[in-house]
Amino acid sequence: MLDITFRKPTLDDKEIIFSWLDKPHVHEFWDNSIDHRNDINNFLEGRVTPSNYFNGIFTYWMGLINNEPFSFLLTSEIIINEDISEVWKNHMSKSGKTITIDFCIGNEKFLGKKLASPTLEAFTKFYYEEVDEKANTFFIDPDENNPKAKHVYKKAGFKEVANFAFEKGVFEGNKASLMMKKLS
Repeated sequence: MLDITFRKPTLDDKEIIFSWLDKPHVHEFWDNSIDHRNDINNFLEGRVTPSNYFNGIFTYWMGLINNEPFSFLLTSEIIINEDISEVWKNHMSKSGKTITIDFCIGNEKFLGKKLASPTLEAFTKFYYEEVDEKANTFFIDPDENNPKAKHVYKKAGFKEVANFAFEKGVFEGNKASLMMKKLS
């Protein structure tokens, strides 16, 4: 039986994380910019200095199977402000918090093993139970050119609710699907 657990990464994980970001299957859909790498490094060092990368809003996570690192996630709480698109505002939680997730399996040894959906199911449960019980809505936004991700996310309980184009960042102009998972 596989034991999927999560923890915040440490400086000891930096080499693994950065090697994953360089893998073609991750690089295609993840921001591999120096700004993002600097933000990850800033996080690993405890965010003692402000971050210019989306104002340091991201929290990073490692997914482990039987204590072996295999996946990388980032989360952020969505706060309603003028920078949030109407599409996102319309689907945010009315009774709790809305959390965005970006997810990848970085460790190639675990690709093709049907682990993505169970990992995301476990992560949303972990986040709600261990991090913030007010987090009852999760967003994930796969690129339109990544139908495999959409399929996996649906299996993990996410529903496609809208399509949009990124308005800023390294993926500005790229089209994506907004997928949402609500916990009861």
